[in-house]
Amino acid sequence: MNAFFRYLMIQFKMDLRDRGFLLSFYMMPLIFFAVMGAVFSSINPQMKTTLAATMTIFAATMGAVMGSPTPLVHLRESGTLRAFRVNGIPTSAVLSVHSVSTFLHLFLVSCVIYVLSPVLFHSQVPQSPPLYFAAAAVFLAASVGAGMLIGSCSRGQSQATVISMLVFMPSILFSGIMFPSSMLPEPFLWLGRIFPATYALQSFYGLAYRMQTDLDGLLSLAAVLGFGILTFLLAAWRFRQIGETEQI
Repeated sequence: MNAFFRYLMIQFKMDLRDRGFLLSFYMMPLIFFAVMGAVFSSINPQMKTTLAATMTIFAATMGAVMGSPTPLVHLRESGTLRAFRVNGIPTSAVLSVHSVSTFLHLFLVSCVIYVLSPVLFHSQVPQSPPLYFAAAAVFLAASVGAGMLIGSCSRGQSQATVISMLVFMPSILFSGIMFPSSMLPEPFLWLGRIFPATYALQSFYGLAYRMQTDLDGLLSLAAVLGFGILTFLLAAWRFRQIGETEQI
């Protein structure tokens, strides 16, 4: 356990020194948060109500889906993953460390957004902060699971980037965080329900802000949780397959 936490601390610090990582996890989400808060909320004042929740969903999707798969692919391509295994470090430990480190970074950004939203843009504070952070934690974990699955299934960094974009864009455009989902054509509305961001937004609305929702907030949170568990199980299975293939 001590070795796990030492590896986690090393990975966390290495992430902070990676410019690409900082761009995906910190700079882009916070810049987009500033633009959304300053511009879009002035055009549509209703966006101020749930600005913290929508920007948390954007930050988590941006960081986990766009930023986390590439380092996993690089571990395989560079032979680092094989070196870990030769020295007795199982692939499950590597996946766990990267998952926890990614989750901590995303949670930190989410806390910054939560604090700054009412201060800078006078957004509404959630009626139930504990349920807000519970919904945020579940969605962050599910997003990390999606990123780990993309990273474990991609054959190269270019393929990981393409798959990440195919997940990221519909998650942002069709989930309801950019504009109300009622404005979407019905095919896009149903397409958006494939992605956990849609259910995360509904759980924020229903549980944390006590707003009327299209989907039940608790069931939406359960759907996000189920998605996260499934993606982590699939990512772990895929990583184990990679390890067995390299041993042959």
